[in-house]
Amino acid sequence: MEKKTEATVKRKKGHYDMFDSSTVPDDLCPIATDIIVMRTGEWRAERPVVMRSKCVKCATCWAFCPVQCIEEKPLWFEADLSRCKGCGICATECPHHAIIMVEEKE
Repeated sequence: MEKKTEATVKRKKGHYDMFDSSTVPDDLCPIATDIIVMRTGEWRAERPVVMRSKCVKCATCWAFCPVQCIEEKPLWFEADLSRCKGCGICATECPHHAIIMVEEKE
């Protein structure tokens, strides 16, 4: 097998941006070499709604969220719906019952 040298290693435009191009062989599978932003909120069936009058900013929802989509606002916490997958863990764990899950409508 021919050893890849700096002269033989070629980089396609847009690929391997995270790596030094001299160390990446040209026959490397491109999986995990490009950063892909996953928007899990595109496929959820339910979304969390925060009842702001009940939220005391205890951050329990933030601590239990598996995708860390809960964001802090001045007086409450709220889910970033572009990343929220609608699992309902925040609503289940909220000790003040300040979060309800509502059906997502198209």
